[in-house]
Amino acid sequence: MTSFDRQLISEATQLNTFTKINRAPYASTLGPFNINVYVNQDVVAFRKLHPESSGSHVTLPVGTLIVRQVLDASGKVTKVTLMGKGPAGYDPTLGDWWFGVTDASGAPLSDSSGEEVGRLTDCHSCHIPRATDDYLFGVPLADQ
Repeated sequence: MTSFDRQLISEATQLNTFTKINRAPYASTLGPFNINVYVNQDVVAFRKLHPESSGSHVTLPVGTLIVRQVLDASGKVTKVTLMGKGPAGYDPTLGDWWFGVTDASGAPLSDSSGEEVGRLTDCHSCHIPRATDDYLFGVPLADQ
């Protein structure tokens, strides 16, 4: 794990400095669970992103961190997925976005490839079609 990975994970644990985007936990399209979404910068621009439409042409600034809490049926956080906007050139194939998956306390989770942090190419296939939305899905308008 790099110092950049550690920095973003550390920042993600400071949710009291982030803005919650959704009004209440809402159903994820990735599985049978609910999520909460938090953003640390440019909330106005992020709120223009919606999974039900594309072509917003929003580009979030370097340093933006998106925290997505995955909740179990009782509302407890089971894991956290992260996206951080890295500096120009970090990963030009996906708008310089960094990815991470942690447990509720911020410890990186691992899969067969190792710790789930950095340039997670498993995430690319879903995000590449959203190039006109800075590779992001946002939160459904009805849930904001």
